[in-house]
Order: sequence, then structure tokens, then C-alpha cells
Amino acid sequence: MITVVSAKEIYDFIDSFAPFDTAMDFDNVGILVGDSRCESDCVLLALDVSPSVIDEAVSCNSKIIVTHHPVIFNPIKKLSEQDVVYLAARHGITIISAHTNLDIAQSGVNETLAKAIGVEIHDHYPEDCALMGKVEATDCKDFAKSICEKLSLEGLRYTDTGSVIEKVMVSCGAGGSNIFLAARCGVQAFVTGEIKHHEIMFANSAGISVFDLGHYGSEDLIIPSLAVRLSVKFPEAVFRQAKADTDMIKYYSGGKNGS
Repeated sequence: MITVVSAKEIYDFIDSFAPFDTAMDFDNVGILVGDSRCESDCVLLALDVSPSVIDEAVSCNSKIIVTHHPVIFNPIKKLSEQDVVYLAARHGITIISAHTNLDIAQSGVNETLAKAIGVEIHDHYPEDCALMGKVEATDCKDFAKSICEKLSLEGLRYTDTGSVIEKVMVSCGAGGSNIFLAARCGVQAFVTGEIKHHEIMFANSAGISVFDLGHYGSEDLIIPSLAVRLSVKFPEAVFRQAKADTDMIKYYSGGKNGS
């Protein structure tokens, strides 16, 4: 028999292993749309909420969506009928967002990403949303290939300083600014989801090879992991990854360097 779970129960459970008050100052986390009393027997999980994810929730009668990226990040000055916040409220859907608090949590986004690509974790830097560890000695091309295979990525951006990679820093999502921390820690490789050009230039001058997986590619793997965790805690409700939540970025290998 399937029973309902409340938004408050989900919030409290996530808070037990990824406390919402550990989120960074700029962040916006918690129950951002709807009511803690909202109940549902089916809960969707997604990296982001899009109109398509809302449509999917409506089609499966899911009244609760759990996201990684905050559905409300900047102040809202206007709502239209196409905005996801408007659509969620219109359909009585409650949205819980766990962002940087989940990034830095034990078995959170950074740890899940690091373990998935074979990093043996040694040091955590929660205030910077980063961690550091070691991999079996490899070169840049093989490390890039390994990451793509292990994460089922279509591709990634990387630089090759020619160094043998053994010490790695991981900073999921828009973690490019942590390249300066990586340099102080003496790593040979830096894995992230977004990095700016001047940060790549700095990395090259510091002898650090950069592996840019794309924001989605560096964080998507937390969603099935979180779904399992919630399913174990609340076995009589259904938790599933939204099929409509997909990476918008496509990779084309043509041009002068492609085939």
C-alpha cells in the first residue's frame, strides 16, 4: 500500500544529513514554493525545475518536487504564466531545494562526484565547496576519457599541462573560482562544472590541468543517489528522477579540431 509523505518529513530528513543552515550566504534553500504540510505519494527529483518538469509532476500527480538548484534564487520582480514558480503554485506543487548544503554534505554532490571518477578523498574544504584526493597516476587525456566513461558524458572540456595526475581537487557546479585554492594545495588536476577563461589561464600558469564537465554533468549524479536515499527512508512512497530534467547542452566535435 502506497502512503503519502509530507514536505516537512522530506525537509527534516534532508536536514539531518545536509543541514540547510550550512548553505552558503548567497544561497536560497529549503521549502521555496508551497507549504510544509503538502503531502504526496509520488515525489519527483530534479537538478532544475523547468515547465516540462512541472508538466511531468502534474501528469503523475506529484505534489512535491525536490531540486538541487533553487527554484527561486534572485528576488522575483515579476511572474508570468510561463514561470515555473507560477506554474507550481497554480498546480499546488511544493518545491524543496537543497543546494550548497547538499554540495558539501557527507555523500553529497562533491563526494558523490569524486568517488564516481575514482578520487580517494583525503581533505574537505566545506567553506569553499571543494574537496581533494588522489587518483592512480594517469595522464590528462586518459583522465578525461575515464571521467567521460564513468559519468556517461558526451564530452568535456579539458586542458593538458603535460603533468602526471595524482592529486586532484573537485568542486562541482560553478566551482571555477576554487582554482586558486587548488594551486595552494599543489594539485595536478582540477575537476569542476564551470570555469572562466581567466581561471583556466591561471590554472595553466600554475601547472594544473582543468577538467570542465559542464554544470549538469558535474551534478546530475546526485539526483538518483538522493532518490535512493529518500526511498530507503520512506519506502511506501515513490521517489523518482524527473525524465524531463535533461542537459540542455549539446556537444559537437566538428570544426578544425573535429572529424
